Amino acid sequence: MVNSLQEIVPSYEEASSRIAIHADRRMRASSVAFAVQSGSLVLDLGAGPGVMSRLVAAKGAEPILLDVSQEMLAASRFLNRVRATFEFLPFREGVFDAVVSGFALRDAQDLPKAIGQLSWALKSRGRLGFCDMGKPDSAVAALIVALYVRLVPSIIGLATAGSAGLRYGSIYDTYVLVLHNSELKALLSNYFGSIEIEETQFGGSIVVKCIKRD
Repeated sequence: MVNSLQEIVPSYEEASSRIAIHADRRMRASSVAFAVQSGSLVLDLGAGPGVMSRLVAAKGAEPILLDVSQEMLAASRFLNRVRATFEFLPFREGVFDAVVSGFALRDAQDLPKAIGQLSWALKSRGRLGFCDMGKPDSAVAALIVALYVRLVPSIIGLATAGSAGLRYGSIYDTYVLVLHNSELKALLSNYFGSIEIEETQFGGSIVVKCIKRD
């Protein structure tokens, strides 16, 4: 996965937006609007080149970028960058006011552990706002989304970045492993008292808004 990301860094933002039918901009903005307040310290999980962090900074908050890919982090303009995995966050307990993530949490190798780490790093009543690929509970809707994810990312990647863009086809492999939206909500309920999942595009795209328990 890391090697794949390194090769598509130059096209990442544009291709990802096209694959999401440009809904990603609204989804990212909604996640940040929910989670971030001016003056807060915010972890941008799977920050990549800093797309979400730019929105965080625009609200007067301080983003800390975390990603497994050094190349992705180097492509951002922010100085506060940390290379680490989602499952082993190198932070103290309760240090962040908020956590945001844009189309990245699905790549966790151990999602329950990653969510536990996010809860650990958040203050009491801290907010988690993220947008990502979803998997609808409806079998018909899930099939429609699967067909789209199976075919379209490779085509858009090829058109955007040439042969290197074919690597966007690996999104389908991720989709196969993604939890159904109701399963994700149940997992989050282990750590968060308030959970809202907004579904769009047949449930294949989600904006998740959570508040940590006291």
